[in-house]
Amino acid sequence: MSALSKDVISIGCQAGSPEAGVVAELSIPLRRALSKHVTSSYCEAIDEYAIVLRIDGSLWKFGEEGIARLRFARTRRYISVDIQVPESVWRLMTQSQTKVYLVRQVKAALSTCVSRLQKERCVVAEHDLLARVEAAAGEYLQCE
Repeated sequence: MSALSKDVISIGCQAGSPEAGVVAELSIPLRRALSKHVTSSYCEAIDEYAIVLRIDGSLWKFGEEGIARLRFARTRRYISVDIQVPESVWRLMTQSQTKVYLVRQVKAALSTCVSRLQKERCVVAEHDLLARVEAAAGEYLQCE
């Protein structure tokens, strides 16, 4: 990718405490793998799937575990969704478990985005998108 190109799937993070940054750091190689494998949105209506991890910590809490705040910005050509991760969930996980969890949550977030796009009558090549996401997830889970 050139310096000016933008990731099709972006992953941002908001950590509720410094120690919650451990989860945020584990998302970086996942974002890189997604950037490598997913080079199209597979939907003419958007250019980007914007995912934001909201990771609870001792300073901030973001709410119950799961997918939240789905927003489709048709004119700005992106769809955004939050993944809320409670402290009670991430604190109990090993690094390997956290990586599997992140993959599972990102897939759920993207499925939610695809469903919303389809509800808005946007054509999405869902099978192709999810196949590329699966390839990225496999690569991410293989590296330690």
